Amino acid sequence: MISFSTVLLDGMNLEAGLRQMAKAGALWVEPVFIEGYMAFDETDFVAAKGRALAALIADCGLSVRAMSAHTDLGQDTSADRLLRRLDFAQGLGARILISNATTVPRRVVLDTTLARCLPEFHAAGLVLALENPGHGQDALIPDGAAGAALLAEFEDAALRLNYDIGNALTYGARSLGLLGDLRAALPWTVHLHLKDVQELGDDLTFCAIGAGRVGYDAAVVCLVPPGMALGVEGPLRLCRPGRGDPVGGAAPVLPLAEVG
Repeated sequence: MISFSTVLLDGMNLEAGLRQMAKAGALWVEPVFIEGYMAFDETDFVAAKGRALAALIADCGLSVRAMSAHTDLGQDTSADRLLRRLDFAQGLGARILISNATTVPRRVVLDTTLARCLPEFHAAGLVLALENPGHGQDALIPDGAAGAALLAEFEDAALRLNYDIGNALTYGARSLGLLGDLRAALPWTVHLHLKDVQELGDDLTFCAIGAGRVGYDAAVVCLVPPGMALGVEGPLRLCRPGRGDPVGGAAPVLPLAEVG
């Protein structure tokens, strides 16, 4: 099952973009709420707004399995923020909610957040999938191997990984090669994110999968088990000047006149 991220629609009208996705043959879409990628605020995360988005997506001929709504789970307010996202995900009909974890110094607060929230995920029948970030410092999950080690401590069926293959490269702390890190992550992975990057001087730009440095090839494909949920991100309007935080571009991925 392959979902296409709403990041692909950055700069486009959401409904028009969803209809364009369906027209192109997509069946699944992954709604994404990530600071720096698009505008949103905490008041958006209520079940009613999730249901409204679900209705729009269904009307466009698409379905949802996973959504991304990153937040730092090591903050004092993280449990409340995560539970709001859970309410929204339930309204949306998602089965997987993707978020970053936190940094190493905030591990204790993360544990408190998960102790409060994971029972709610069990009750809702959803999985919280922690993603390895693509930039920053001191990430608790810098790569797939570290993510696997963390989840082995919890052994909770409602807590899994969203392993982002591109992020594992760009974060720059991967302890194994691409295939080794993927092998380490897969037993704990419920969802994979796919993206690719190119170098432009000191900057990183995002590009079509297979056109960049990540190294997608037959060996990677053979490792991924049949039925694994995959998400194609494609943040093509973003770049990372000096390999820092992502910065948005000025033009939509497709000219709006071409969007039906």
